[in-house]
Amino acid sequence: MTVASSLVRTLRTLADLAEIRGETAETADLRRAAEAIDALPPDVAAGFVKRARRDHLAGEPGIPATLYHRLRELARGGGEMTAGAAPTPLPALFTQLLNLRLLGTDEAASLVRHLGILTLADLELALLDGRVRELGGDVLDGRLRRAARALEADGLSTPLGRARDLLDGLAADIGTSSPGVDLVTPAGDIRRFEPLVFDLVIVARAVDPPSAIDAVCAMRGVEDVRHHSACRAMVTVRQAEVDVRVAAPEAYGTLLFHATGSPAHVHAIHGRSGPIQLAPRENDVYAKAGLPFIPPELRQNSGEIEAAVAGGLPALISREHILGDLHMHTNSSDGADTLDAMVAACRRLGYEYIAITDHSERAAASRTLTRAALSRQRDEIDAIRGRYPGITILHGVEVDIMPDGRLDFPDRVLEPLDIVLASLHDSANHDAQRLTWRCIQAIRHPLVTIVTHPANRLVGRREGYPLDFGAVYEAAAETGTALEVDGAPSHLDLDGEHARAAVAAGVTLSIDSDCHRARWLERQMQLGIGTARRGWVERRHVLNARPLEDVRAFIAAKRSKATS
Repeated sequence: MTVASSLVRTLRTLADLAEIRGETAETADLRRAAEAIDALPPDVAAGFVKRARRDHLAGEPGIPATLYHRLRELARGGGEMTAGAAPTPLPALFTQLLNLRLLGTDEAASLVRHLGILTLADLELALLDGRVRELGGDVLDGRLRRAARALEADGLSTPLGRARDLLDGLAADIGTSSPGVDLVTPAGDIRRFEPLVFDLVIVARAVDPPSAIDAVCAMRGVEDVRHHSACRAMVTVRQAEVDVRVAAPEAYGTLLFHATGSPAHVHAIHGRSGPIQLAPRENDVYAKAGLPFIPPELRQNSGEIEAAVAGGLPALISREHILGDLHMHTNSSDGADTLDAMVAACRRLGYEYIAITDHSERAAASRTLTRAALSRQRDEIDAIRGRYPGITILHGVEVDIMPDGRLDFPDRVLEPLDIVLASLHDSANHDAQRLTWRCIQAIRHPLVTIVTHPANRLVGRREGYPLDFGAVYEAAAETGTALEVDGAPSHLDLDGEHARAAVAAGVTLSIDSDCHRARWLERQMQLGIGTARRGWVERRHVLNARPLEDVRAFIAAKRSKATS
């Protein structure tokens, strides 16, 4: 291969990469130069390469002056440049696909040009609706299906809590920095409250989307721009890639619907509604499909469309339904803030009641409560109740379920408390059968009101204990014991799937923050509510959506039952 032919090939590769990044002018210049050099006779092409090496290019037909410097470097290097030597990084999806040699740069550019694919969610939807097969045939379709499965299994993800913090901050910055933007919504996995977020997406509304996108790319805090087109940018913020999309008001609903996903849900709605039409509101998108609005948390293609058709969508729990928070920690155990700070923050949030539930003495937390400290805490709570007349403070504890099935504190210590939470923190290397037995022992204990984060999963690190959940739900429903949806971003447990199965089995749930800092109380409650909504949970299913007298009655009813 001659240096001239290598140069042509490299220019075409660079043009593909520029197209993926949305650099239309650069793409056009590179393709024009490649065609001009490719059209030269061999001897003339050799002379061109010599002039390029010496930086003697001037007035060359078909060669933009903006490329002279790059052509000199390429000619001196033998005409070759790898994809990794492109001037700026590509969107993460294409970096992965190209590094794995699953695509050529020409195929990658074609996916962007014809199908608008920039993220894994884009790719999954295009595979579902057949656009990839239509573009590249069965071979490309099969290759990318295998790639999508591998990337979903092994791809980089961000825990929901961290992702929300990042996007909430970026959304606020966009709202104040971008001209004409009057609405900014975190979308994608975050809007569906997925515990692990693969695609960070923001959708904004503006009368002039290109100007808004330009402003986003120029914002302070944007570290890199991996794609920049008229209505979309892939930017890196705090080393994370964010997909920012801006729609005109008349198209905002359609864009938000597509960007929220899931791909399977979007594909199913397309099957009902026919060709895509621009709509200002998501309600209009669903109306076109003959459906009522489907909340984002339900968009999993797991029966929500059939329920919508039948008029059976759940009336989901929402923040205004929550009257209290029954699981939080102070600096008496491993919390960061004082009792007074936690109570004051809860009163500002409008709660009617809360429970202070620090860790029992043998929990694996960094600090725990001894029995003597628990007694002193009772006195402290009694002392401050008069300072907070608008909120009822319940004194409780989060007690560990020990390897032998007993609770960490004896009944004589637990009986004076207003509420007792039990947690299976330590697996003790037990198998599923033994772990389930321990959990059910706690459920059947008459002093235990709530079993918290039942699977004890750690999002992104551990799936959770392999309990026999059917047996757990049966025991909880039979004994009148609540199971918790825990809003701590490390737990989010029960997850949506298990919460849905639990309420179907007749279990009462609580949704709690499990908060260790006053400033995170609202954030973690919102995460718990979003997780519960993924499980089709309604107000009627939730203990702390009930008045205090009903909560007290629930506790009393359980305590009145003898241990079986």
